[in-house]
Amino acid sequence: MPIAVIVDWYGPYMSKTALRDEMRCWASGTRSLYMGLKKGNIVNYVGLTSRPDSRMNNHEKLAHPDNTKFFCGEIVTRGIGGRRGTKCKTDLKLAEHALIAFFQPPQNSGLSRRDLEDCIVLYSRFFGNDGETPTNPLPKFPRVIAFNSWSGEWDA
Repeated sequence: MPIAVIVDWYGPYMSKTALRDEMRCWASGTRSLYMGLKKGNIVNYVGLTSRPDSRMNNHEKLAHPDNTKFFCGEIVTRGIGGRRGTKCKTDLKLAEHALIAFFQPPQNSGLSRRDLEDCIVLYSRFFGNDGETPTNPLPKFPRVIAFNSWSGEWDA
C-alpha cells in the first residue's frame, strides 16, 4: 500500500551525548528516526526506534568517529492501521528504509541493498534545537523523497 510520511527533524546536535539527552525526553512509543552525518553533511547512518527514551544508551554505529553531526526525527503523520507482519510500525520502517535506500549510508550497508516493495513519499521538515524555529541546516538534503515501486524510480 502506498504511504506518505512527514518527519520533523531536530538538530543539529554536535555529539551523540547531546542527541541522547534530547531523545531521553521523548516519550516511549514515539515513532522516531535518527541519523549521523559525517563531514560535508553526508548521511553516514540512519536508525529507527519506538523507544527513544532508552535506545541511545549503547549504540555503536552512532558512536562511530566519522559521525560529526546528529539529527533526531519524529514521524508526525498518523500510522497505518491494522495488523502488521513485523514488530516495528510500518510507517516507521518504510521511512527508515526509504532514507537508507536513497542515501545509501555506509553504516547501513545491510538494508540499503534490498529494494523497497511499495511506493513511499517522505517529506522532511527541519527545526532548530529549540523544537520550534524552522531551519535549513542541510540545504542539499531533499525535502521530498519519493519512490515509485512500479517504475523503480526515485524523485527528489
